[in-house]
Formats: sequence, C-alpha cells, structure tokens
Amino acid sequence: MERRFLTLPSPEKARAAHAFLTADPHVAGSPRDRVLAEWVRDRWREDGLEQVEITEHEVLLPYATDVGVEMTAPAPWRASLKEDSIPGDPFSARDTGIPYHAYSASGDVTAPVVYAGGGNPDDYDWLAARGIDVKGKIVLVRYSVPYSYRGFKALTAERRGAAGLLIYSDPADDGFKKGKTYPNGPWGPESHIQRGGVVYDFLVPGDPLTPGWPSLPGARRIAPRDASSLPRIMSMPLSWKDARPILEALKGPGAPAAWQGGLPFAYHVGAGPATVHMHVRMDDAVRPIWTVTSRLTGTTYPDQLVIAGNHRDAWVYGGVDPSSGTASLMELARALGVLAKQGMRPTRTIVLASWDAEEFTLTSSTEWGEQHERDLAANAVAYINVDSSVSGPAFTASAVPTLNRLVSDVADAVVDPETGRSIAAAARSAGPRAASALPTAGGTDLVNNRLGSGSDYTVFLNFIGVPVIDMSFSGPYGVYHSAYDNHLWMLKFGDPGFRYHAAMTRLWGLMTLRLANADIVPLDYTAYAARIREFVDEVAGRAKGNREALAPARQAAQRFAAAADRMARRADAALRPDTADRTRAAAITRALMEAERAFIDRDGIPGRPWYRHVIYAPKATYAPELLPGVAEAIDAGDRARLADQVAHLAAALDRATAILNKD
Repeated sequence: MERRFLTLPSPEKARAAHAFLTADPHVAGSPRDRVLAEWVRDRWREDGLEQVEITEHEVLLPYATDVGVEMTAPAPWRASLKEDSIPGDPFSARDTGIPYHAYSASGDVTAPVVYAGGGNPDDYDWLAARGIDVKGKIVLVRYSVPYSYRGFKALTAERRGAAGLLIYSDPADDGFKKGKTYPNGPWGPESHIQRGGVVYDFLVPGDPLTPGWPSLPGARRIAPRDASSLPRIMSMPLSWKDARPILEALKGPGAPAAWQGGLPFAYHVGAGPATVHMHVRMDDAVRPIWTVTSRLTGTTYPDQLVIAGNHRDAWVYGGVDPSSGTASLMELARALGVLAKQGMRPTRTIVLASWDAEEFTLTSSTEWGEQHERDLAANAVAYINVDSSVSGPAFTASAVPTLNRLVSDVADAVVDPETGRSIAAAARSAGPRAASALPTAGGTDLVNNRLGSGSDYTVFLNFIGVPVIDMSFSGPYGVYHSAYDNHLWMLKFGDPGFRYHAAMTRLWGLMTLRLANADIVPLDYTAYAARIREFVDEVAGRAKGNREALAPARQAAQRFAAAADRMARRADAALRPDTADRTRAAAITRALMEAERAFIDRDGIPGRPWYRHVIYAPKATYAPELLPGVAEAIDAGDRARLADQVAHLAAALDRATAILNKD
C-alpha cells in the first residue's frame, strides 16, 4: 500500500490546487472562504472519501471597518496602510482590504509615541529604569524573528498601561537586511504588512464567547467583557515604510544596540516628540465559519481515528500560510482515494479536516475538538498537522516523543526532491536552521519535542490529550501574512516546481498510513519517559531553593519510565511471528492510546484551565512551557501552589504508568 501511495502525489496537481486556492483573498468567514469550503467538500467527494460534510460554527469574528494612523506632531503625516503594487505581480495590484489585527479593541486616541523594541517585559523594564513611562502612550514595537506571538506584545502593552500598540516589520528582521526583497528575492519589501491575531489564546483558544464548549448555532455565549482572551487595547500592524516617519521623529534616549534595526538612522525611544492619532473600529460581529471533514472508514477498527488536518483561511492569498498546506492536503485526499478505489483500505479510520479561522484564534479546530471531545478522547490515535507546508526546502517537525520514531522512519523513507537523498538525511546534513517568522518552525533535532502553540494541533494535545505531529518545509520567507504571500511568490521562491508540496504529501500520507495500518500503533513511550525526566530536571533547575519539592515528580517519572520499558517489551513480543496474538495486540494498542490521555488534568493549569496537559502548554509568546503547572508555580514563587502542581504532575504520571502496566 505504501509503495503504491508514494507513486501518486503529483507536483502538477498540487500546483493547480494552489493556484485555485490563492486566486482570491479568503479571510475566515468571507464569501470566498465559503466557496473554498464547498470546493474542498466537492473534491473530496469526487476522490471517493466518505462522510464528507461541512460543519458550521458561529463565532465572534470581528472585521475592521475603519482604521487610521496619522502623526500630528512634529509634522503632519498619514500612514498609507497599503501594500504597494509590484510590477509583474497582478495579485499585489488588487485591493485586499483593510489591514488589521484580529480582536483588537476599538478606540480613538492621540498620544506621544514610545519605541519599545520587541515589546517584551524586559524592554519595558529598560524604559522604566530610564524614567520613560508608557502609560497613556502609543507604543511602537517590532515583530520578532524568531517568532514571538503578537498577542503577547498586546498583553504586555496592555498591562503596562499603554493606550495603543503599533507593530511593524523591521527590515533587519524580514526585509532587505536579510537579502533580496520581493519581487527579486523572498524577503519582505518596504510596504509589506504582517496582519494577524492579537487575541490571548494562550489563555483560552477558540471562540472567545464560548470558552470550553462548541459554538454551534444557538450555543450559550458569555459577554465580551467577561472573555479573558479579548484584548482591551487597540493594536494595528504597520509596514516599515509607514513606521519609518514615526521612528525618525522620535527623540529622547538612544535605543539599546539590540533595538537598533535596519533603517539608516539611529533609533531613539521617545517619548515624543512624535505624537500619533490612532483609531480602530471593529464590527464585533458573530459570523459563521466552516470546517470540512471526511473519512475513509477502517476495515478492522473503524472506531479508531487517525486525523490529518490543515487550515484553509488566509489573511490575504495565503501562498505559504496556509495554501501550501492545503494543496498538500488535497493531494493526500486524492491519493488515499485512489488507493481506496483500488481496494486498499486502511485498518483504522482516517479523518481528513480542512479547518477555518485558524488565523483568528485556532477557531474551527478548537470548536470541532470541543464538539467531539468525548469521541476523540476515546478513539483518536494521533493528529498530524500541516499548516504552512512549504516556504523552502528545510524539513522541520515537532511532535510528542511517542511519535519520534514514526517521524524519523518516514523521513528516512521519503526522497528529498533537491538532494535525492532521504528527507531525514538532507535535514541532518543541513545543520542548524535559521530563525523563522513562522510560529511552529524551530528546534535543531530532526524532531523537536518542545511543543508550544500557534496552529491547529493545540486542541488535540492540550485539551484532549491526543498525540500530535506538526510539520513543514521552511526557508527564507519575509512576506508572512501579507499580500505578497501569493501564488507568484511560491512559483518564484518557495517551491517553483511544487516538488516539496508533493514530498510533504508523501510524508504526511506515510505517517497516516502507518498509524492507520500498524498491528500495534507506533507510539513509543520510552522516548517520552526520557524526555519527561529531562523536563523535570530542567524545571527543577529553575526552582533554586525548592528543588526537592520536585522529588515526587522525579520518582513518578522513574516509575513511568519503567512501565514504558515493560510496555515496549510486551509490544515487541506481541509482534513476533511465533507469538502474534491479535487480541493481545488490540489490548496493547488501546493502552498506548490511553496513556497520553492520562496527562490530561481536568483541573487544568491554574489561571488558564482550558489548557489541561501536564507536560505541555504554550507560553504567552507561543513558545513551549514544559511542565506548565509546575513551571508557572515556580515563576510565581508560590510554594504551596508548587507542591500542589507537583502532586498533580506525579498523579498524571502514575495514571499513565498504571495504564502501561495493565496486562
């Protein structure tokens, strides 16, 4: 089945799908987004997939109706808030609508500007130490490479009392200081604008008005004032072309070296004399969004689910993010359909999903996961996510450690289109990867086991306890969330022959098929146990005088490691030809599926109970927080809370141990 599958993905068909997907802007909830949902549905039905359906959720999905940024002093000037037309790029010549930050507060303010570097807490501390107060000011900060979530910048500015936030792309991070800019190279031109959400989905993702339950038509909703994930501060994205006049007008202390950017002048922090009038009007509307799902029903274990998904909505055209992933997903669906029509059906059920409104707050995957929580908790084997499939040739993967071996084995079995070697060999020989503007790209190993957030795997891992993989091919990419992230950019720089789109389909498909067809699901808890012991020691190092408080977790981790070793031996024995026992293999599979669920703590993390996984959660930056309940208790300096969270962690490890030890 795998050999046949590897022959099926087509670069030409991926290119055609990508061209159709990126033909028009398709922000979540828009008419074009609905057209693409129906297109996906219709293609999947043609492919022979089963139970193809569109699920509608009604969610808070505000659009901007009016925005403006103008400098009133020391000289009048108005930001264009437009991306320039590029000769030879018809996509850039079109009106792509108002650029905005999703879930920005509405408001109108005129205030002096302070430049605060990357907008991190330490940056504000630096300003405060020099007597520069941002309260009531408009703060100008930079987007970050490596990626740091813009919502964290909004929350930090809000907590410091700023009246408004402007986030711009500096050429030192993703523009001409990196190399040639679009259309001559992959980096961002002077007018590119990084749109995006600023919602606090590190507290709770999904529809802000239905936290923890699905936003089906008629669902109960909380008042916006009670939604912990909604910012109370205005926020706007700027190009460096529009940010430059403000930066040039700032006086006051010189910015530290780390804050100096790529523009040809010394950066100063203010406050003033630059004064800016900023206004944002959001319509605060509840709108429908559309999740498309399909199945290939398993022949032997139809209730067990292997899920593969990608989001469909884009801030503009979505050349890389997410339409490269959607093009790979469409090829996956087509290839699986060909196999099924030839009588090659999976042992377990394969579910494919096209998510919506990921760009707003991981919305439709969260709502669908909450809607189907009980079924997924009982029956999901794993979820494999691809967001931005291709922005270059460098393979990156993040996964829970149980899936390391699967990712490695499959990456050894798929050929890298450029080098002719395996994907794994090409990745290992490439050395450390460059910092990325993408939230999910990172790590130096073939598989990164430090999972934060930023894509649709979040609900599966952090809310339900389903093992996850997240993958991409990455490269120089300076047009993230802009109008220049389009089909032409992909043809010129990202993947001109669409060979890596097809390679991603091969990786994705082989992983899906092995999970769906294995006699015993390939979940390796010995690797997980090793990582957990590493994480406990790492977090204990932050505890200083409270290191011994983690002793119960360390002991529980040792018991879990012993159980993982015993389970691995039992699985090996059950797979030997002379002792093969289908009933025994099925019982072992069930235990392997249940063990990850043991890491779900129904009480959740203190302060953000939607996040329930005791090993993984995102920080506010989207970076990984390991052993989050324990780590955050240490950071808070709360000994009682630390003891409680260590007990919760130890109890979860012991639950998993008991599951793996079951005969």
